[in-house]
Amino acid sequence: MFYLFIFFIPFLTSLILTPLFKKTAEKYHLYDIAKGDVLKIHKKPISVFGGLAMLIAVIIGLLFFVFQRQVFDWRIAGIILGSLIVFLLGFWDDLKWKHISQIKPYQKFSLLIIFPLIATIILLASGIKINFFPGIYLAGFLTFSYIFVFMNGINYQDGMDGLAGGLVAISLIGFFVLALISGNDFALILSFILLGAVFGFLIFNFPPAKIFMGDSGAYFLGFILAVLAMIFSKSYNFLSILGPIFIVGIPIFDGVFTNIRRLFSKKSIFLGDRRHFYDRILQRGISTKKTLLICFSLQIISVAIGILIYY
Repeated sequence: MFYLFIFFIPFLTSLILTPLFKKTAEKYHLYDIAKGDVLKIHKKPISVFGGLAMLIAVIIGLLFFVFQRQVFDWRIAGIILGSLIVFLLGFWDDLKWKHISQIKPYQKFSLLIIFPLIATIILLASGIKINFFPGIYLAGFLTFSYIFVFMNGINYQDGMDGLAGGLVAISLIGFFVLALISGNDFALILSFILLGAVFGFLIFNFPPAKIFMGDSGAYFLGFILAVLAMIFSKSYNFLSILGPIFIVGIPIFDGVFTNIRRLFSKKSIFLGDRRHFYDRILQRGISTKKTLLICFSLQIISVAIGILIYY
């Protein structure tokens, strides 16, 4: 019964807040600009407040967990504070840089270093870090790298209705299974809470999307996935690092390939394009729904491989 509450409280919160924030955005004209931007494939202005709904849903779920156990956990405090930090970065991005012509690559690069660094310090103080290296400096560097890569990896997939949220949901199911097998109650609770919030949002995000998660939601989801990957890391155990990377799957692989491709092309990694894995499928004339099915199928395979690698 406890686990049902852990799932349904964030699910219902996200389910209620998502359309509420959509109406609020319409009232105050807070939209994602659709015209004149090569990165935008939607035809009309759409709210990007879906990430805010998921953030609030997860925070409520985590607080319910704390009150239920009646034990203060610094890890929960670290996750909430770190989530707020990376979310605010994305929210600034959503409101300030709505159009590709407004983006300032060097300024964005600076912020993408500073904010994840602050989140890293918060996680380290709360006791969450990569456990592969016991030394605090190497562990801190890897923790920062995870946050930076995972945030951007999820954001890269947020260019198609339902894709980023669906991929994250599949990864969360993988982490949930991994937590069950390993008996990691904290990871199980965290993945279940986030899964509920994502499901509530996806109801309004599947094609045709009525609301987007925005960079704020993508950064937030990437941050939580990074935390889950860290939780499962073990000292000097390479498979404990590789397994969770495969569980996160397509966002990591496509993200790394995208950055390498842009660097070799002498283009800024912070100026988006339409050459991601899902873009290439769409450009072959395959429908949106079939593209989602292909990506989700590959993600399921990647998650299964990740679980096998870990064990």
